[in-house]
Amino acid sequence: MNREMKGRASESWRNAAYKSRLGIGLLLVLILILTGCGAGTGTDNSQPSAAVAKTTAQTDTNTEAFPVTLKHMKGELVLNEKPKKIAVLDVKFLDQMLAVGEKPAGSVIAGGNTGFPEYLGDQPNGVQILGTRDEPNLEAIASLEPDLIIMTDFQDKQYENVSKIAPTLVLDFYEDWRDTLSTIAKVTDKPAEAEKVRQAYEDKVSGLKAKLAEKLGDETVALIRPRKEGIRIHGIEHRTGEILYRDLGLNMPPMVQKVGEEGSLEISMEEVPSIDADRYFVLSDELFATEAEAMANNPVWKSLDAVKNNRAYDVNSTLWIAYYGPLAINLIVDQAAEALLGLN
Repeated sequence: MNREMKGRASESWRNAAYKSRLGIGLLLVLILILTGCGAGTGTDNSQPSAAVAKTTAQTDTNTEAFPVTLKHMKGELVLNEKPKKIAVLDVKFLDQMLAVGEKPAGSVIAGGNTGFPEYLGDQPNGVQILGTRDEPNLEAIASLEPDLIIMTDFQDKQYENVSKIAPTLVLDFYEDWRDTLSTIAKVTDKPAEAEKVRQAYEDKVSGLKAKLAEKLGDETVALIRPRKEGIRIHGIEHRTGEILYRDLGLNMPPMVQKVGEEGSLEISMEEVPSIDADRYFVLSDELFATEAEAMANNPVWKSLDAVKNNRAYDVNSTLWIAYYGPLAINLIVDQAAEALLGLN
């Protein structure tokens, strides 16, 4: 009897233990499920997602862009943070900033103009005019209270007064636009945007270079400008000449090849046939409109084969030689290609 009771008691204990373990197991499963759900909620609300983490990393990187030390023609300039108000004393800097999606607080305009270049459209809306490149308005610059002023060594005589207003960056007037773009990228913290601008240009000229070579073959092209002093020929060392001859790969006639490091050569109207180019780009604007008209009506000019065959193309000298920002340069390339790849 005692043995039977003990057996039953033992069996009852085993059943209770089994039920207890089963209950604990179910409880653990429930806890794990709830923990999993909690972790998912935590990921959405308290832990950054991959996209957010990436954005945070980018923000940290952008913060690390400053301080930045910029070498320029007057030494070094340290920017501890991105300037909020920038004054630019050359239209090409306005062009450069717009190209990377930024806008200066103020900019000069070209001499003789009353507003910003037409090719920029309404992009400079809200940008204060600060006089002209040759004669910056110091009072207007000071009233703007800029954090940074960007100018070129062309305005060196203005540097002492300008640099008293705000930290001033002085860049080489003749430096390659790509180098200027690199500096603007550092100032505005837009390196990716600047690289896109540069690469898009390189891709464009690479494609056009091949098309032009196929169309023109050995034909030569000259870039000239009628002036009071005579007819100016621009070579490969001239900034626009570099675009035509280096970037687009156009062939220079022998006389243009002889133009030295100064970039230009002055000749008389009577010497123009010696250029002996198959095609000409003729720079003209209001400044030398009289001289351009005189050349166009000159029998010497009219006698050239290129002129007779409609292979002399009039282009605006203000756009082609005055600005040198990426927006303007892309237009120069487009206009040159359109003329040379046309029917003639």
